[in-house]
Amino acid sequence: MNQQSADNQDAKLTGFGVQDLLIDLVNALSAVKQLSEIDYQVDDEKALIRQALASLIQYQDMERCSFFIVDSDGFLSNVAGISILELANSEASVTTPLRFKVGEGLIGAAAASGVLQHCQNCHEDRRFEKSGKPDQLPGSVISVPVFTFNRTLIGVLNVSHPQANYFSEWHIRLLEVYKNILGQLITTRRLVQQMEQQIAFRTAELESLVAETNQLKDHFASMSMHDQLTGLHNRRFFYDQVEVVIAHHKRYKNSFCLLVMDIDHFKVINDRFGHLFGDQVLTGVANALKRQVRNTDILVRFGGEEFVAIFTNTRCDNGRTFAERIRQEIKTLEWFVDNEVVNLTLSIGLYCLNGDLLQSEQMPDIDQMINYADAALYQAKAGGRDQTVVFGEFRSDRN
Repeated sequence: MNQQSADNQDAKLTGFGVQDLLIDLVNALSAVKQLSEIDYQVDDEKALIRQALASLIQYQDMERCSFFIVDSDGFLSNVAGISILELANSEASVTTPLRFKVGEGLIGAAAASGVLQHCQNCHEDRRFEKSGKPDQLPGSVISVPVFTFNRTLIGVLNVSHPQANYFSEWHIRLLEVYKNILGQLITTRRLVQQMEQQIAFRTAELESLVAETNQLKDHFASMSMHDQLTGLHNRRFFYDQVEVVIAHHKRYKNSFCLLVMDIDHFKVINDRFGHLFGDQVLTGVANALKRQVRNTDILVRFGGEEFVAIFTNTRCDNGRTFAERIRQEIKTLEWFVDNEVVNLTLSIGLYCLNGDLLQSEQMPDIDQMINYADAALYQAKAGGRDQTVVFGEFRSDRN
């Protein structure tokens, strides 16, 4: 400390007294307290720095505070500044966007050395000789390097006053404490931002993985519900969907008809023309069945040459009509193989469950219904094939 600074300090002790020192102490503590209460989770780092500068200038008799941050090019760039006159202004103000190399000027020296730099009289200090604008020089300046937890340079806190030899040991000690808290504040914010970015990135990755997994799950679920040859749904799908049909019947008393359909003499076709031709036949029959069912109906390949359909909201007389349409449609199909025309017939067993089933009657489960329709199909086969038989009637409707 030079003689003039010592004289200033003595003046405080003698002229101003203990009361003034207590006021300085309270102001210093208030500045530190306000700095510690700044929310580090603000979106803009510049806004956080400006709040820090405002808390310092509000409680300390400094003319101007500014902060020079190390940019991506390794330069020190002025990102925030505030004067006592600008304190009430809500917008950040950097009147002159200065930029220094590390080691250049007082600010650059603080960054290069990692040590506080104090210019007591800028008009007489050699470091300001090349300024070129002596009338715009402050009287006193302190530049304080600010670091992260691991001593990585963040930037330089710069404070100034128009009066030379203004800053005392008191100010230097306060700024040493202040820059440590400011460094912790900026570092914490950056770490939180990095963590949030990592969380957002990992969350996006996880969401993408979940979406891909769900797509694969849906794909394999769809494959497990479909017959790969004909494109129809399969037995698994049938048992999954029939529960809905039965639930609707119980609640709304809806009628429905269950059809079990079997291609007549399919084994002969396979043995005579080969399995590849048999696959063509199965695909052709499946396409014909698709044309005869509604979107609300259920149609599946149950296994081999057997197909099962449920006509929803359909009473038995209409169910028989639909079955006959199907049977007639299949009879129109023809294939040409080895200069021979191949035609088919279909046998159908039909089980009907009307909506007016008495409450006292025991409703069969789905396996019993299939057995009943199978029994009717057996009767259709036994009666000469190419016909529809309704369970409980066992009479031939052959055309």
